Amino acid sequence: MVERVMTREESIEYLLRRSRRKDEVFPIRREFVQKSHINSLPGDPSTGPGPLSKLLRTPHALELLLLVYAVTTGRDFGVTERSQLWARAAGIYMRPDKGASVAVSRQWEHLEKLGLIERRQHGRLKRIVKRHEIGRVANMTVDYTVPTGTKSDVYFRVPFAYWRENWHVKLNMPGKAVLLAAMSRRKETFTLPQDTRGAQALGLGRHTMARGIEELLHHKLLVKMGPDEVMDARAMRGWEWVHTYQLAEPFNINLSKAEVERLEAEERGPLAPQDGADIQAGQSG
Repeated sequence: MVERVMTREESIEYLLRRSRRKDEVFPIRREFVQKSHINSLPGDPSTGPGPLSKLLRTPHALELLLLVYAVTTGRDFGVTERSQLWARAAGIYMRPDKGASVAVSRQWEHLEKLGLIERRQHGRLKRIVKRHEIGRVANMTVDYTVPTGTKSDVYFRVPFAYWRENWHVKLNMPGKAVLLAAMSRRKETFTLPQDTRGAQALGLGRHTMARGIEELLHHKLLVKMGPDEVMDARAMRGWEWVHTYQLAEPFNINLSKAEVERLEAEERGPLAPQDGADIQAGQSG
């Protein structure tokens, strides 16, 4: 009799269900994509690459990390599962033997060196504890806390549809990196840097950024809206024509409070003069 082994899809679904997230989305701080240098000197870039840039050549590590982000919800923000389950879910190793432990251990080690997780012994298994998305700071890691959404603690949400609609398989690493960068913008319409300096601020090469954008456009996850003229002090005339984009479903779920208020104001439209006069007349009466 042939014994069944959980498929990759079944392994992922098991992890997603154990998270018990009713809204089926999970948060990631913007600092995972792009760090802010609040105390930067004049002339220095105000932002720099986040830990995502260190995962571009380790796609399995990124998949493991996203699953950890999705599953861990409280207490010590940790999760304990067998290596075989993690290996199947991340698409690293499908056989139900000890080889999975070696394969997954390499990926955990990479994430631990970046300061994104911590491994703790939990009986005969390893407990994976989520650390702050900023990674290592001065060779130290930072305890994870629930993001507040304040100006200094901005986060964006990733839907479970990333797995349930198979985008983890359909997208290559450039597409995944640009998708996360686009969601972190938290605007309905936004720009994506395609010049060398702008791409480097995300830790991406210019060609990687271009490939990622083309990949998302091909899958219709990104919609080209521009070009629009935007202010750019580095340009000779102070303005520059750039392409603007919008995210499509299921990833168009991140709008800042200010963006929501702006869109609502646009929908209401300007107050007509006669309406204003009527209001004033009504108040005086």
